[in-house]
Amino acid sequence: MAVDMWIDGVKCEYQPTENLIGTPGTLGFGVGRCPAASLPAGMSALDGTDYLGHSQYGNYQFTDGSVMCWIPKFYYRIASVSSLVYATYGVNAIDIVGVDTYADEAAANAAGYAMHRAFIDGGVEQPGFFVDKYKCSKQALGTGYVASSIANGLPLSSSSVHNPFSGLTGGVDAYYSAIDLAHRRDGSNGNVNASSIFFCCSQFVHSALAMLSLAHGQYSQNDTWCAWYNATYNYPKGCNNNALKDSDDATVTYASDGYSNCGRTGSGVPFAKTTHNGQTCGVADLNGLIYEISIGITCIATTKSITGASQANPCVITSAGHGYSNGDVIMIGSVVGMTQLNYRFYVVANAAANTFELSGVDSSGYTAYSSAGTLSKGTFYVAKSSVAMKAFTKGNTGATDHWGATGVAAMMDSFAPPFKTATGATTGACAERMGSGTNQVLSESLSGVGWLLAGMGFPKDSGGIDPTGTNLFGKDHFYQYIRNELCLLACAGWTDGAPAGAWYSYWAHTRSTASSAVGLRAACYPA
Repeated sequence: MAVDMWIDGVKCEYQPTENLIGTPGTLGFGVGRCPAASLPAGMSALDGTDYLGHSQYGNYQFTDGSVMCWIPKFYYRIASVSSLVYATYGVNAIDIVGVDTYADEAAANAAGYAMHRAFIDGGVEQPGFFVDKYKCSKQALGTGYVASSIANGLPLSSSSVHNPFSGLTGGVDAYYSAIDLAHRRDGSNGNVNASSIFFCCSQFVHSALAMLSLAHGQYSQNDTWCAWYNATYNYPKGCNNNALKDSDDATVTYASDGYSNCGRTGSGVPFAKTTHNGQTCGVADLNGLIYEISIGITCIATTKSITGASQANPCVITSAGHGYSNGDVIMIGSVVGMTQLNYRFYVVANAAANTFELSGVDSSGYTAYSSAGTLSKGTFYVAKSSVAMKAFTKGNTGATDHWGATGVAAMMDSFAPPFKTATGATTGACAERMGSGTNQVLSESLSGVGWLLAGMGFPKDSGGIDPTGTNLFGKDHFYQYIRNELCLLACAGWTDGAPAGAWYSYWAHTRSTASSAVGLRAACYPA
């Protein structure tokens, strides 16, 4: 029979029950013990994995040395007047419970709780998922090198100048390589394993971690079990102020990885302030340090040229054979002269063969149009619930590829992002932020579009974002954009300041982009 232990003055209690997410605001919330029957081959418990209060509670290690956290299945409830924190947070109150509260999704739904989208993979309800505790760094495996989750590692990037992907077996200095690199962790000598259990971390996983942080912050009253708790800046901290510190908490410091002001992953001090649950057992570095490629979402977009823009109310755009319909959402960029139009989102109105209006936009006071300009319109896609995340491949032509019309048709469904569009000169910009006054941000829906948006970590509608954001959601960027072969980014980098965080999403990059500030984290479901 297991006995309790004391570590650094903390009593670590043996946790006999498997797969409990815990109670927000308390010890151990946000991770748990993986059911023995779900433990993949090659994954093993660490000292303290089974002990609530231990720094390695809910932590496991794969054969390459990667440390991963087990996140048990949970149910969440948004904006319930029955919530114990509703009086404080109103329609943004969130409650999270585990499988010890409701035996199945139907029972949870009946009580107003939804099962998070992250717990559906390959058409199967999953008991939880493993996610890297640290951002990936280079690790030897046999005669090769793989992307591993190692404390104090030098975070990998997609650029040749900063711990490059190309330094790994089969790595290429481009975002798409991250999908392939995840499939090499359980391969022989760093070769791709066609049956790999691993995948580059999905937007669903990022959303689940962000929700856990939100709930933990709302239910914490002090920093006893949530080190990053703060009455104002109540969210995980990180390396984001371009000086190896956190922009909202000067007590947080990082050890440099030797490039610019990027830190070593997992080097944050106090470490617990940099994890999703404010405890040393949690997932580190979700706020800043280096962007993470986030799969499961993409876009197929087309671009048209602008040849005229009127100084009128409403503004009329001229573009030969644009093909747009009333109600379409478009983005304008690169206009010369009437620069007030640039990099904002608009709704098409009164469309004719070669012209259309920008609904609600009075450009009569804008500077005169001179030349150029582009119009972008896209259809956005999200992974089908029937698809296993590990099945995605890195290309843009094949049936399992994450990008391109063929893979998208086979693996994804279309959806409409909750982008904010312009109705005047000051709204609809690309750089929006999560939160908007007291408006509800996440949807309370138990199914359908609202449930899907919440499962992706996106607001229920455009009322949940604005150029300022709110502290409740970390003021994190929701950087809306229309880009063909979109590769979504999460977390942000070491220079991004306050907009970095667990809710961060950046929509402006593509699969073939390379950046010194963009890396990856891996995840997996039970084999």
